[in-house]
Amino acid sequence: MIHGKMIELVARRFQVLGEPCRLRILQALQGKVMTVNQIVETLEGNQPNISKHLQILFDTGLVGRERSGNSVFYNIADPVVFKLCELVCRSTARRAAHVQRYAAVAPRRDGIRTQTSVVRHAD
Repeated sequence: MIHGKMIELVARRFQVLGEPCRLRILQALQGKVMTVNQIVETLEGNQPNISKHLQILFDTGLVGRERSGNSVFYNIADPVVFKLCELVCRSTARRAAHVQRYAAVAPRRDGIRTQTSVVRHAD
């Protein structure tokens, strides 16, 4: 069981991971060391926004940084974050499949069962 301050720290980490841009940054850094400019280019973002998110990720211990000359290089400081993301992705996929199966055979409000189909769009 989690108690006291640890609950607050865990909640803060989940809060940080709740921002899609931060997840994209973590994904870009997976197995790499990158500068802010490289991350900005990879994500097609803007430098002030990426820097703000990197600072938050650094403050929570998810990324590390090292200065070399005029450049700051970022890396993953806590690779456990990828295991957590994998667990959440699997759970989300299972839940989505369950909801889709239920929706496909669920009775409508008027009591008539219908079979729905999934429309796939070409990329």
